[in-house]
Amino acid sequence: MSLIAKVTEEAEREGGIVAYGFDAAGFDVKEGEMPYPGPPVEFRRFGDGSSLENADGVIIPQGIFEKIETRKSMLGPKTEVDVDPLLLERERQVFNLVRAGKWVCFLVGDIVDDVPQGMHRESIRDTDLCKRILNAFSVARHHRYRIDLGSPPEIKIRDAEFRLYALRYGEPTTVFDLPHFHPIERHVIIELGDYPVGFEFDAQLFFLPFRTNEKSWTTARNAVRAAAQAIVRYRQSRIVEIPSWVENIRFRSEEGLYRQINGLLEKVNRLESQLLSWRNYKSILTATGAPLSHKLAALLESVYDLRIEFDADFRAGVLEDARHHPAAAVSVQSSAEAVDTDSVREACRRRSELGFSADFPAVLFINSDMRVEGVVERSFASVPNETIEYAKQGHVVIARTIDLLLLTRQLENDPHRQRELLRRLISGDGRLAADAGSGAVFPRGGGGEEQPAPAMHFRG
Repeated sequence: MSLIAKVTEEAEREGGIVAYGFDAAGFDVKEGEMPYPGPPVEFRRFGDGSSLENADGVIIPQGIFEKIETRKSMLGPKTEVDVDPLLLERERQVFNLVRAGKWVCFLVGDIVDDVPQGMHRESIRDTDLCKRILNAFSVARHHRYRIDLGSPPEIKIRDAEFRLYALRYGEPTTVFDLPHFHPIERHVIIELGDYPVGFEFDAQLFFLPFRTNEKSWTTARNAVRAAAQAIVRYRQSRIVEIPSWVENIRFRSEEGLYRQINGLLEKVNRLESQLLSWRNYKSILTATGAPLSHKLAALLESVYDLRIEFDADFRAGVLEDARHHPAAAVSVQSSAEAVDTDSVREACRRRSELGFSADFPAVLFINSDMRVEGVVERSFASVPNETIEYAKQGHVVIARTIDLLLLTRQLENDPHRQRELLRRLISGDGRLAADAGSGAVFPRGGGGEEQPAPAMHFRG
C-alpha cells in the first residue's frame, strides 16, 4: 500500500486521538477517553509511559518538554533551562507516526528560542519537541511583537474547517517563515498579516496558534475537541488515494530520495537495535532467577567485555578478567527487601561450592528492594551498614542492579570502563556504587514534578 493510500485509509477511519501532556502545560485535565460526537479523544498525562504510536492522531501543547527560569544577577539576568529526558523518545514516536501515515498537531503559544545569560543571549532552539520538529523542516519563527506586521494586522483563516477553533483559541503569539523552494507539500491555514501562524505539512504535521488564560478541564477538552474535529474534516477533504499505475511517472528527484531513504533506514535499524539493547539492560531491575542472570551476563559482556561462566542453575558462576582468568566468584540473587547478611552468606557459600577459598573475591549481584517501584526510590533504598561490614569481612562486594545501572551510565563512554568496573568489583569495599555527582538521570514523575539531576540542561 502506498503512503498516500495508507493516509487515506487512516483519514476514513479516524479514531484513537491522543491529547498528550496538557497537564504539563498547566491544565487541570482528567485522564481517559473524552466522549463527544466525533473521533474519540483520550487525554494522557505527560508522565504516561505508553507510546504515542498506538494513536491515529496526537495533539500536543508546545513547550511542555522545557522548563525556563530566569533569575537576577550582578551581570544581568541568568537563565536555567531544564529539558525533560522524554524528549528524544517522543520525537522518535512522532516521526514514526508520520511515517505510518498518521498525524500530529502542535498547539503553539509563545516559542522562546533564546534566553538572557548575563551580557549576552543564548540560543535554546532545540529544547522542546515542537521546536525540534520545526527545525527538521527548516521553519523559522519570531515573536509577533518583534516584527513589523502593519497596523492593525488582520487574521485570515484560509480554511473553513478551522474557523471555529481559530476564533476561540487561535490568537497567535508566534509567526513563522516557511522555507521557499521546499519540495515538501505545505499549506498555510491561518495568517496574521502576511505571515503564517497556522500551517501543515503533507496534511500530517499541523501547527496551530493557541492561547488561553483559562487552564480548566473544560477549556482543555473544548480546545482539543475543536482542533481534532477541524483536522479530521480537513484531512478527509484533501487526501486522495493514488493508484499504483501513476508510479510509472518517476521524477528524477525520487530516485535520489529513495537511495537516501534506504541508507537512512539501514542506519535507523542499527540505531534502533542499539536502543533496544540499552532498554533491555534495564530489565535487571525487574527480573529474577535465570532471566536475571542472562540479562546481567549480556550487560557485562556487551558493555564491559567481561564474561561470566555460569553453573547449571544460573545462580552462581565465575567472572573472568580480560585474559579470561577467574577474577571473582559470582552469586546472583533477588529480593523484595533490602540486602541482608543472609544474602551475603549465600554468596560465600556459592564461592566455596565453586572451589575458591574464603579470601578469593566474590560478587553478589542482587536485584534487591523489588517492592520499591521508581528509579529514584530504588536508588535511595538503604543498604544496612552491618550488611556492608559483613560483606567486607567475607571479601564480598554487594552489587545491586540499580547501582550497576547507574555506574554503567557513568562509565558507558569511558574507554577504560572494563578495567574500572572490574577494579570496583574485586576491591573488597563491600558495596558497588556510582560516584557522587555522577549525573544519574531521573525523569519527571507522573505528576510533572522534577526529580534530581535532569538529563539535559543549560546552567546560567
